[in-house]
Amino acid sequence: MKSFRATVVVFSAAVALAGCKFPGTGGAKPPTGQVVARVGDHEVTLRDLQAEMGDETISDPKARKSAEQAALGNIVGRTILADAAREQGLDKTPDFAIQKQRVYDTLLVQTLQQKVAGQVPQPTKQEGQEFVTGHPDIFSERKVFLVDQIRMPRPTDPAVLKSLEPLKTLDQVETLLKTDSIPYQRAGGSLDAVGADPRLVDQILKLPPNEVFVMPGGNGLLVNQIRETKVIPFTGDPALDYAMKLIARQRTQETIQRSMRELMSKAAPSVQFNKDYAPPKPAAASAGARQPAADAAKKP
Repeated sequence: MKSFRATVVVFSAAVALAGCKFPGTGGAKPPTGQVVARVGDHEVTLRDLQAEMGDETISDPKARKSAEQAALGNIVGRTILADAAREQGLDKTPDFAIQKQRVYDTLLVQTLQQKVAGQVPQPTKQEGQEFVTGHPDIFSERKVFLVDQIRMPRPTDPAVLKSLEPLKTLDQVETLLKTDSIPYQRAGGSLDAVGADPRLVDQILKLPPNEVFVMPGGNGLLVNQIRETKVIPFTGDPALDYAMKLIARQRTQETIQRSMRELMSKAAPSVQFNKDYAPPKPAAASAGARQPAADAAKKP
């Protein structure tokens, strides 16, 4: 919430700055070339502006110019307010030092992940076609599930998820939520195999008829019961393009996760904890098959 408020403040400042008339800087020459603005002693370069805009691509020249001006306003506003904070010595406080280190480390981790992602080979058309052929429920026999649905907040107590496992109908789920005074909304909805995790689609298709299943939905959970399944084929070049992008995304995620695990495992012997703050020992894997509903609910 703090970061959201900070974003609002900076954005509001940028909006306010948009209506300001900035006086000249005496005999100083206005910025040219790769320097797009100057704030006191700070130069804002074209690279800074491009970084602020991120991956945003706008073909319309007028719309792009407007987006550039908005992004530049954000940079200028942030720079002015940051200078004001430095003048008040806020960059010397212990709290700021902690936050600075956290942000710095987070950016380094993101940069590391981007480096790993950039080294992942892109899938070939043959791999894309093999994926299409191997997943008929997403492509040639694409499934669209019409469902009755309950939306509920994600419980912090694992026992709540455990109590959902034996339930077979939405009415039973609704009764449980009422008994435990858990807020929820009940309505109809649809789940398209295109856009869903293929593993989740496979799990849904293996469920007994009319059995409920749980899956993530934003910040909460969706409890679903299928009332009808439609087959709407997804084929041709759009399907191949979708398959290749899905393979690339999955391959990138798996490579990043594997790389991060290897780095963490390699560094683990160098980590020491105060006994009062040591993490719990990993629990032994429970025997027996797990409920599909619980598996789906625990997917990220």
